[in-house]
Amino acid sequence: MSHSSEAGPVGMALSWLAQGDAERAADMLRNVLDTNPADADAWHAMACVARAGGDAKAAAGLAGQGIQLRPEAHFHITLGLALLALGHYEEARAAVNVAVAECPRDPRAHLAMAEVLEAQNRTDHAEQALRNALRLRPLEAEYHSGLAAFLARQGKVAEAVAVSEKAVLLTPDDIFSQNQHALLLEKAGRIDEACPYFSAVAKALPDNAAALSNYGVALFETRRFDEARQLLSDSARLKPDASRTRSNLGLVHMALGDLPQAVSELHYALALDPDDARLAVNLGTALADSGEADKAESLFRAVAGNQAAPDADRVRARFNLSTLLLADGRFHEGWALFENRKLIVPSGGHQGLPEWHGQKQAQPVLLYAEQGLGDTLQFMRYIDAAAERVPVILSVPQSLYSFFNAACFTQRQRMTFLNAESCGAKCGAVAACSLLSLPYVLGQDEPVPCQLSFSVPSVREGGVQTDPANVTIGLCWAGNPAYRFDRRRSLNPVCLAPLGEVAGVCYQSLQRDGISSPTFPLRPLPGGDMLQTAALIATLEGVVTADTVIAHLAGLMGKPTWLLNRFGGDWRWAEGSCMRSSSGEVVSRWYPSVRVMTQPAPGEGLQPWAEPVAQVVRALSQFVEKRA
Repeated sequence: MSHSSEAGPVGMALSWLAQGDAERAADMLRNVLDTNPADADAWHAMACVARAGGDAKAAAGLAGQGIQLRPEAHFHITLGLALLALGHYEEARAAVNVAVAECPRDPRAHLAMAEVLEAQNRTDHAEQALRNALRLRPLEAEYHSGLAAFLARQGKVAEAVAVSEKAVLLTPDDIFSQNQHALLLEKAGRIDEACPYFSAVAKALPDNAAALSNYGVALFETRRFDEARQLLSDSARLKPDASRTRSNLGLVHMALGDLPQAVSELHYALALDPDDARLAVNLGTALADSGEADKAESLFRAVAGNQAAPDADRVRARFNLSTLLLADGRFHEGWALFENRKLIVPSGGHQGLPEWHGQKQAQPVLLYAEQGLGDTLQFMRYIDAAAERVPVILSVPQSLYSFFNAACFTQRQRMTFLNAESCGAKCGAVAACSLLSLPYVLGQDEPVPCQLSFSVPSVREGGVQTDPANVTIGLCWAGNPAYRFDRRRSLNPVCLAPLGEVAGVCYQSLQRDGISSPTFPLRPLPGGDMLQTAALIATLEGVVTADTVIAHLAGLMGKPTWLLNRFGGDWRWAEGSCMRSSSGEVVSRWYPSVRVMTQPAPGEGLQPWAEPVAQVVRALSQFVEKRA
């Protein structure tokens, strides 16, 4: 039989199939077979139509009919892929092997073989087949893209990115290559590099909901929240029933401070996909921040107890439940569940040593810092209690090393100080424990108030000269911008303008990183580590701060401190960790010198900070009057 029919009606039918018109292709091929039932190409083309329509059984029969008439290598590829779809792996491999043997330079045969071998979990051989295809077509992007996708499925993400990059270089204007490369970069944790590719895809496909959603999520991850909200909103309008888009839109609203809208979007997302545990945890988080603790707790407990939910979602649910319980003052259960944080972001600070569970022993235990500097300062109050049970080897970040050395621990003779790069085992440590785990392993169910004392000469060194005519107040208004919810935690300096109008007060900056400052006079922060910052705070009459490490440092030193706290803020400033003073002020149980001024309602922009700042203005005015 001549091959000419491939260029005639059969070729035209395959062209219609490629354009998505399978019905028209099938009609044309039936006419061909009615006229010439021995046309092998037509039978094979009918097999391709059947495969495109998802009828693998029919495709296998039709391809077999074509092979009986003329056993072309590419007919065997179609047969093999149809058998693969039916789950007949060995028969599929045998069919594709015929194509590889007959046409070893046909890359399609190697691609089909890779697909079969991957289905059989013979991944090494599948990868080799893909590389064989790529060697035959090194300048065609689709072969690089195919290998990249396979490598990503096998967890070889870094290799996948490198291969995908070659596909982009070969076809810089191809949207598929750019989209795949962006997704792989995102998977590799290189979201900043992924953004331009997501942007290009979204620009090329402005009406594609998935393209807009992908770019919106990338912007969210890079803290470009306003742009992310717009893109995700546009995507949701194009495809309202996309639960992940609605969930991500809810998280963006939460980061921006619009908690009611966040709850609304996350409710909608969960209604679309009620069995998705991740969506349930996201909704629980928004409900907790919004003050709907009972509903949040129910969701977290439901996910944590759902054996069918993914382990990662159950761990997140238990951790989020822990912070909710701690915020409510239920410390016994809260500390136990708080241990789940180590399954979410392992710190490595244990240096491979087994965990210490709080028992008395003669061999030393490595205590290590975890998470932020504020966490380290808050939990250092438990170190003395640990040292009563075991000799302690204390490992802390370099920026805190001199500060810890200056602190007056009562059990200091049982402590060895290391910087974070030193090896605890070489100093005799046989076990390890995070500072954040100490209340749990020591059985400390309630906050332990703490005012730290220092070796006075060490702390006083480097203090700056204060103005005797005024009360000098330290001021810190912003935290680490890399924190996802920093937009809610940190203040725009414009919000602080009323502080500049308080008579008898001058301000000392405690703000690092060159963040823009209020317009009223402010002494700059000298350089130095945490001990030098403590030395500076020791010279001040008080501190006004957002929820940053400065709140913990000033609180440890017993300085009068006014904390500007966001609505739905961190558990350690919530009701369970606070009490009312005789004058009605909200006072921290962790730091009795810290007064907590919390936003009365959630919201975006400057307005939510107006009342807390006004409270601080009144408190400072009273403070100045008493000092006078």
